[in-house]
Amino acid sequence: MQIHFFNPDHDIALALNQRRFATPHVGRQMRSDLGYIPALWAEDGDVVVVEDIDAAELLYKRHKLTSRARVEFVTTEQLENTVSGDGYRFAPWGWNKSIRSTFLDAKIPKTMLPSEQQLDSIRMLSNRALAVKLLSSMKGMQGVIGLSAVCNSPEEVKGALKLHKDIVVKAPWSSSGRGVRYISIDDGPNENVQKWINNTLEKQGSIIVEKKCRKIQDFAMEFQAKTDGKVVYDGLSLFTTKNGAYTGNILLPEDEKEEYLHRYLSPTLLDEVKKQIEAFLTKEINGAYTGPLGVDMMICSPWEEGTSDVVLNPCIEINMRRTMGHVALALTRRGQRGIMSIDYDGKNYRLHIRQ
Repeated sequence: MQIHFFNPDHDIALALNQRRFATPHVGRQMRSDLGYIPALWAEDGDVVVVEDIDAAELLYKRHKLTSRARVEFVTTEQLENTVSGDGYRFAPWGWNKSIRSTFLDAKIPKTMLPSEQQLDSIRMLSNRALAVKLLSSMKGMQGVIGLSAVCNSPEEVKGALKLHKDIVVKAPWSSSGRGVRYISIDDGPNENVQKWINNTLEKQGSIIVEKKCRKIQDFAMEFQAKTDGKVVYDGLSLFTTKNGAYTGNILLPEDEKEEYLHRYLSPTLLDEVKKQIEAFLTKEINGAYTGPLGVDMMICSPWEEGTSDVVLNPCIEINMRRTMGHVALALTRRGQRGIMSIDYDGKNYRLHIRQ
C-alpha cells in the first residue's frame, strides 16, 4: 500500500537542499489545487495526502475514467493514525529533505522514510551532470546528436559559447522552465545573464552547457527504477512546452505514439536508445533510487545545413522523480484520449483532459 503526496515544489527543494524552506506561492497553490492527482495513478487501497478532503474527492470524481482506483484521502494531521502498521510505502512526487521533514512533522517514524544520506544520493542523481554523462555515452550512435558539458567557471562557459555559437546554459538543479538561459555568440551573455551564471556557479558549484538544437518535437521516455535495482522502460510521453516550461501531454495508446515518432525516427533507433538508457541508469542508480523517472528527448533538425534527415537528441533532461508523462501514461491506461494540460484561470490550477 502506498502513501502518495503531490509536492510540485520538489525541484526547487532539491536546489535549496534544506529541511525547511518557504515554498513559492505557485508551488503552494499547485499543491493545494492539484493534491488529489495521485489518485489518477494510485491503486485500490492507496492513500493520498491532501489539504482538503472534500475538494479532493469532488475533483477526482469529475474525471470521467473507465476505471477508477478506490483511494482514501487524508490530511497530514491524519497520517499518524492512518499509518498504523507494516506494509506502507511513501511515494511523494519526488524525494527531498523538505518532504521528509513534512512526514516527520506528521509523526511518521524515521524507519519508514529514506535517510538523509539516501536523499543526498538521490539529489546527486538529480544533478544535470548525469544527463551530460548519459548523452556522452550515446556519442557516435547513428542518427543521434547532442553536445553538453559541465563547466566550473565563467571562462569555461565563454569557451563553450565561442566553440558552439549558440548554447543553452542550465543550473545543475532547477525547476522546469527555470534555471535555463539561451545565449548566442552574436549577443553574448548580457549583464543579467552573466550575473546569473556567476551566482549559479557560486551556489551550486557548476553549470551545464549544451549546444543548442533546432527543435522539431519534444517527447520523453518514461522509466521505473525497481526494488531489485533494475531500471525498466515504462512508455512514451508526447508533450508540449512554451518557453521551456511544460504545457501539456498528448494522451494516446503506445502504438499510436510510436507510429507518430516513426514519421521522424526509425523503430530501431528508438529501441537502441531505450535499451542504452535502461543499462546506463541501472548502473548509475545502482539501487539508490526506487520509483518513476523520465528522460526528456528532442527530435531536431541536423546542425549541418542542407541535410534533409532529422536526428534525435536522446537526453535533454533526466527527471529522477515522477513526471507529467507518467500521469499521462496512467490516464491512457484508464481509457483517456486527447490532450492533458495544467491550466491556471487566475485563481486556481486545474488538470484538464480535452478530446
